[in-house]
Amino acid sequence: MTSPLSSRMSLDSFRSPADKKSYRLITLSNGLEVLLVQSDASPVNRSTFDCNDDGNDLDSLSSTDDTGFDEEGDEINDRAPTLAAACLTVDVGSLADPEGLPGLAHYFEHMIFMGSEKYPAEDAFESFLSAHGGSSNGATECESTRFVFDVDAAYLAPALDIFANLFVAPILRREAMERELKAVESEFQRMRNNNSVRLQQVMCETSVPEHPYSRCFTWGNVESLKHNPERDGINVRGQMLQLFNKFYVAPAMKLCVYGCESLDVLEQYVTQSFSDIPAYRGSYDKPRSETLTVPYGGGAGQKPTVLHVIPVGEKCSIRLYWMLPPMMKNYRQKPWLYVGHLLGHESPESIASLLKQRQWATDIIAGTSDRDGYEFGSFGTVFEVRISLTEQGLACWEQVVQVIFDALHIFSSLAAAGDLPACVFEELHSSSEMDFRFQEDDIAPVTLCRELSERMLPRHNIQQHCEGDLLRYDLIQGGFDISSVYSLLSGLSANNVRAVLVASSFADTLNPNDLQTERWFGTKYTVNSIPESVIAAWSQLSNESIELSVLPTPNPFMPRNFSVLPLEPVIQVDNDTPPDLILTTSTTQLWYKRDRKFLVPKASVSFLVTLPEPTAAIHMLAELHVELVRRRLQHTLEQAETASFTTELDVRDEAIEVVISGFSDMLPSLVLVIMREVLRPSTTFDIESELTLARGELEREYRNATLSPRAKAYELRLQMLESRAVTTDDKLEALQSKYGHESDLAADLAHLTVSVLGCSKDTPVIRCMVIGNMSREAAVSLVLDVEAVKTGDSSLLPCEPEPELEPEPPILAPRCHTIALPPTTNGLLVRRDSERIGERNSVVEVYFQIGKVGPTDRAYAILLRSLLAQPLFHELRTKQQLGYTVTCSIRDTHGVLGLNLSVQSASHAAGAVAKKLDVFYMKNSHTIICSPMNAFRPNALQPTSKLCSELMLDLTQR
Repeated sequence: MTSPLSSRMSLDSFRSPADKKSYRLITLSNGLEVLLVQSDASPVNRSTFDCNDDGNDLDSLSSTDDTGFDEEGDEINDRAPTLAAACLTVDVGSLADPEGLPGLAHYFEHMIFMGSEKYPAEDAFESFLSAHGGSSNGATECESTRFVFDVDAAYLAPALDIFANLFVAPILRREAMERELKAVESEFQRMRNNNSVRLQQVMCETSVPEHPYSRCFTWGNVESLKHNPERDGINVRGQMLQLFNKFYVAPAMKLCVYGCESLDVLEQYVTQSFSDIPAYRGSYDKPRSETLTVPYGGGAGQKPTVLHVIPVGEKCSIRLYWMLPPMMKNYRQKPWLYVGHLLGHESPESIASLLKQRQWATDIIAGTSDRDGYEFGSFGTVFEVRISLTEQGLACWEQVVQVIFDALHIFSSLAAAGDLPACVFEELHSSSEMDFRFQEDDIAPVTLCRELSERMLPRHNIQQHCEGDLLRYDLIQGGFDISSVYSLLSGLSANNVRAVLVASSFADTLNPNDLQTERWFGTKYTVNSIPESVIAAWSQLSNESIELSVLPTPNPFMPRNFSVLPLEPVIQVDNDTPPDLILTTSTTQLWYKRDRKFLVPKASVSFLVTLPEPTAAIHMLAELHVELVRRRLQHTLEQAETASFTTELDVRDEAIEVVISGFSDMLPSLVLVIMREVLRPSTTFDIESELTLARGELEREYRNATLSPRAKAYELRLQMLESRAVTTDDKLEALQSKYGHESDLAADLAHLTVSVLGCSKDTPVIRCMVIGNMSREAAVSLVLDVEAVKTGDSSLLPCEPEPELEPEPPILAPRCHTIALPPTTNGLLVRRDSERIGERNSVVEVYFQIGKVGPTDRAYAILLRSLLAQPLFHELRTKQQLGYTVTCSIRDTHGVLGLNLSVQSASHAAGAVAKKLDVFYMKNSHTIICSPMNAFRPNALQPTSKLCSELMLDLTQR
C-alpha cells in the first residue's frame, strides 16, 4: 500500500520562545505540501467581533489601498484565536491570465466556491461555515491566488472536506457566473477612486508591451470578462477550465491548517480530504512568470522616464521607482530595510531634515514592500522612495531628486569602501529579534494560515534555505552582509529610475493634448523621457551634498532589560478586574493595572488631555497642534517604531489622546519626550515658522475625507446621535476662514496650547492609564514627571478612589452627550449627496439604537451581531449582489450601543439598497427570535490575547 505521505518534519525548534503552538510540515503523496499548526488552546466553540467604528471592518482585494484598508478578508482576520482555520495558496495569479481575458484568475477565484461534485449545493461551503461561526474569502495577486476560511474548531474536519473538494472537482455553474461577475464588478467600482490602485495600473500599462505585467489587470470587470470576450468570441468558462486544469494541481498548491486537535489528528484530516487533488491534470505547467524578466526600467530596455499623474482628491507627491532583479533570496538579511532606513530616517541633517528645511517636502518613505505582489515577485523587486511634496517642492522636483541621488552616491561610496555602519544593521536586527522573541499570540488563525501558506511558495526560496524560516521570515538573521547592501545600491542609479509626479494641480496645468488615459480606471497621465542633462546631473554628487549628514544617530529607546516583575504570591487578583484609580491631583487622575496575565516585559500608557467645550474651531486647532507635534517628534517617533514601540497621537472626542505601548524598559523615557512636546505651550512666533506645511497637510486631509462616501455616512450617523458633533466640513470651514490671517491662526493656536494645555487648578485635565509590566510606584513616578512638565510643581496627593468617580469608566474625559432617538413608525432618514463629480459609490447605513446597557446586554448585542453578519453578507452580497462591501457591526457611541448594517454599492440606488436591508432585518430578526438556545452556542467570545488590547478595552468606541 502506498504511503499517504512522502515527507514529514517538525518545525517546533524554530518557533519563538513565546510561541506555544506546535508545527509540522508534511508532503502528501500527490505532491501537496502542508503545514499543520496545533493551537495551544482547548477546542471550544468561540467567535468574536470588531465594534471599531473607524473602518477596520472594510474589505478590499489584491492590493492595499491608501486609506489603510487591508486586503480582502479583514472581517475574518478579527476572529478569535481558538477558531480553526485553513488557507490554500495556488502558485498562479493574474500574470497567467490569457491575452484578451484580464481578470480571469480573480473571476475564477470567485467561481470555485460555487459547489463541487461531492458537495453540489452552490452554497454548501458558505452555509456550513455560517452555521458554525465561520466564514471564507479569497484574494488574487499577480503570481498567487489564495483561499481561506475559519470555523468553530469542533467542525474543522467536515469543513476541510468540503473545502478540499472545491479543488478536486469544482462545478463552475454557468448560472452562477453572471452573479459572481457582478461581485467582481462591484469590487472594481469600489476601487475606482483609490489612488494607489489607479497608479499601480498606470505602472502596468507603461511597462514594456511584450511583458504580461503590461496587461495585468488583477481586478477584472464586466468589460474585460464579458463584453470584450463576447465581442471576440472567447468562451470564458472554457478558459476558466483551462486555467484550472493547467495550474490547480497538488504540486502547485501550499496548504496551512490550524486546529486545536493534535498534529496526528490534523494530519489525518488533511490526508483523508486533500489526497484526491490530482498531481497532474494532463496539461500542468509551471506559471510562465517564473522565467520573466523585469517589466520596466533600464533592465527592460526603457530609458529613464517621468510620469505626471492626475490623482483623485488632494495629492502632491513624487515617487521614484527602481525595478530591480528579484531579491527573494536575500530575505534573511533584508537589505532593503537597511537602505530604506538610511534614506528615510529623520536625524538632523538627514535627507528628510534637509527637504523640510528647504520647504520642499513634508515626509519621506523608502523601501520595498515584500508582501505586495506587484512589487515583490519572481519578475523583479520594486524599490521605492516616496516623498510628500509642497507646492514649492513640486516646482523644483528635479532638485528634490538630486538630494536623493546625492545620498545614494554617498552610500555607494561607503559601501564600496566597506565603511557602511554595522550599528544601523544591529538596530534593525535587534528590533526584529525582540519582536520574534516576545511575539504575542494575537494573530488570528486565518491570518497566520494565510501568511504561512504564502511563504511556502517556491519563488520565495525560503525552504531552499531552511524550512524553519517559514516561522522566522520576519527575523533578520546573520551578521551584517555589506555586499548585499552594495548590490542593492548599485541598482539605484539615475539610468534605471522612473519618476512619478502625482498632483491634483496637473488637472489645470498639463496640456490636454498630451494626456493619456489608462484603460481600466481612466487615470489621466503623461509620459516623457527625462533629459540626458538631468540624468547626467543626478549621476554625480552635487555641490550641495556637503549639507547632508546621511547616517542616522543612535537610537536611545532600544530596550536592554527584558525582565518581568515578580508576582506577589499572597495577592489573589482576578485578571479581568478593571484598573484602580491610584492617584488624584488638581490636574491629573491615574488608573493602574499590573499585568498578571500575559507576563511579558511590556506595558501600555494612555493619556487623555481634556479640551474645552467642543467647537469646530477648537477641534481644528487641536488637530493642527497634534499635526505640529507629530512633525516636531518625527525623529523620535521613527526611533520609537524601530525600537518596537507603537505610538498614537490623535484628537478623540473632546480630548487629545496619546497612547504609547512597548517594552517597559524604555517606555518612561519615550513617554516623557512625547508628553513634553504635547503639553509644551507655544508662542505665536514658534508656530508661525512651522504653520504653512502643517496647515496644508491638514487641509488636504480634510478635503480628502469629505470625498469618501464611507466617511460621510459615518459622520452623518454621529451627527444624528451626538448633540455636539463636529464634522470634517465644519473643521475645514474653520481652517479656511483663516486664509489671509495666518498670524491670527498662529495666535489662536498659541492661546490653545497655553490656556488649555497649561495648568488648571479646577478640574482634572489629564487622565492617564498604565497597564502592564510596570510597578505601582513606577507608574505614579511617571505620571508625576508628566505632571511636572505641565504644571512645573509637585503638589500632588496620592489617594484612594473617591466614591463619585467609581461609576465612570477609567481615563475618560467628559464625553459628548448621545441623543436617545425618538420612537417613530418608520425611523429617521438622513441623506446627503456626494460632493465628488462622477462618484458611483453610495453607502447606506441602517442603525438600530439599543441604548445604555450593562455587561450582560452588551454580550447579547455582540451575539446578535454575530448571528446576523454571515446571513447579511450571503444574502445581500453573494445572492443579491447589492455591493461588495456588506458589513454588520455593533457601534458604541459613548456607552450607547447600536446595531449597524451597512452596504456600499456602485450598482444600486441608495433607496433600493435601504429597502433590501429592511427586508433582510425583518426576516432574520424573526428567525433569531424563534431559534432554540443551543443555536447560539457556537458564538461565545474569546478573551483578548494581547497586552495592549487590555488597554483598548477600557476606551469607549464610537
